[in-house]
Amino acid sequence: MAIDSYPAVALMTILTSVLAAAGLLVARRMMGVERLKHYHEVGGSLLQIVATMYAVLLGLIVVDAMTKFQTARNITEQEANALADVFLLAEHLPAAEKSHVQKLCLDYTNDVINHEWKAMDDATVSPAAQRAAVSLMKTIMSFEPKTQSEQGIYPLAVQEVCQIWDARRARLNFSSYGLPAIEWVALIAGGIVTVVFTYFFAIENWKVQMSMTVMVTLIISLNLYLVVLFGYPFSGDLRVWPDAFRVDKSMFAGELGMAADSPAPIR
Repeated sequence: MAIDSYPAVALMTILTSVLAAAGLLVARRMMGVERLKHYHEVGGSLLQIVATMYAVLLGLIVVDAMTKFQTARNITEQEANALADVFLLAEHLPAAEKSHVQKLCLDYTNDVINHEWKAMDDATVSPAAQRAAVSLMKTIMSFEPKTQSEQGIYPLAVQEVCQIWDARRARLNFSSYGLPAIEWVALIAGGIVTVVFTYFFAIENWKVQMSMTVMVTLIISLNLYLVVLFGYPFSGDLRVWPDAFRVDKSMFAGELGMAADSPAPIR
């Protein structure tokens, strides 16, 4: 089971809650309720500092991960939009070049949907999609405009094919790199320290204190899970899907007189 899947959140929250509750029971048994009560004043002041610092850190990283997810979605849409523009601009090219460019656009769309999106789950690249992108780039760049219409269209086509290439590289970079290991060390260590600080308090009803500790652990676990989900935008159950490319494929196939049905979403 992948860590960025929905079932993983249930398992992670249950395990962390059980560990936090077990730690609380061990602390109460080892130090005793009366002894722990002596730590309330100092422990409360330090907990405020620790919890505030950790909350700020965790909040910033969650927001950064969500921003990264939205950026990945925008990049995907930009790539698909630029591809559609190249396909339509090819209408003004000579018949042979038009047919070749539009076929490359359709091939690239199929390769991205059917192969590359699955490959990005493992942080890899589809060789077929890579070849189609390079071929499309070379075809546009090597075209020599002759008529006035072609001379007007050519700069736009070059601009859009460069946009495809730039957006593609950015998309693949997003799929290859997640959060740095040092951030995970800080997040996990900070969460553990924050939960452990709740052990330095004691009330007579241990069930009430355990409930509070578990709730603190639950909030931290869910926020860490948000980081996992949004920090890796092209893998897991919550990911950026190639819906924009499916729209392109339907349009391309319709214009070329092919079957427009798209394969079922890989969700």
